[in-house]
Amino acid sequence: MGPSNSYSQFTSPIRNGDRASFDVHIYYDRNNDHEVKAMNSIRQTIKDQFPELALYPIHDKPVGPHPQPMFEVDLFTPAQFGAFIPWLAINHGPLSVLIHPNTGNSRRDHTKNAMWMGHKLDLRLDVFDKEAEMDEVARRLEDVLGENTS
Repeated sequence: MGPSNSYSQFTSPIRNGDRASFDVHIYYDRNNDHEVKAMNSIRQTIKDQFPELALYPIHDKPVGPHPQPMFEVDLFTPAQFGAFIPWLAINHGPLSVLIHPNTGNSRRDHTKNAMWMGHKLDLRLDVFDKEAEMDEVARRLEDVLGENTS
C-alpha cells in the first residue's frame, strides 16, 4: 500500500488545480516601523526562497475582510503547503498570519477552516454578508434573464 493521496492532492472540498488551494495573508501595522521592516524582510525572503509561490502586491490599507494592511501568498499543492507553512511558523516574527483553504465558502474558509500564527485578528465578517447578498441578486437576475430569453 502506497502513501495517502493527500500528499499529492488536497482533500475535497479544497480546490485543486489552477486556482489557489490555500491563501496565506501576512498582516502588518503600517504605523509600527518594526512590523513594516519585518514585513518587507519576510516578503523579500519569500520571493527569494520560494519563487514558485504566487506572491501578490502589498495592500497598504484594509481590504475585504482583512482589518490591517497585508500581502498574500497562494499555495497550490500539498508539497508547497508542506514546505512553506513550517518555514513560516518559524519565520513570521512579530506578524500575524491567516492561513485558509479555498473551498467555495468564503465565510467558513476565513473563520472555522482558518489557522492563525501570531495574534488572531478580528476579521470584518460583514463583507461576507454583502457577498452573499450580491450572489442572491445575481441568481435572481439570471432567473429573470433566463425567462426572457426562452
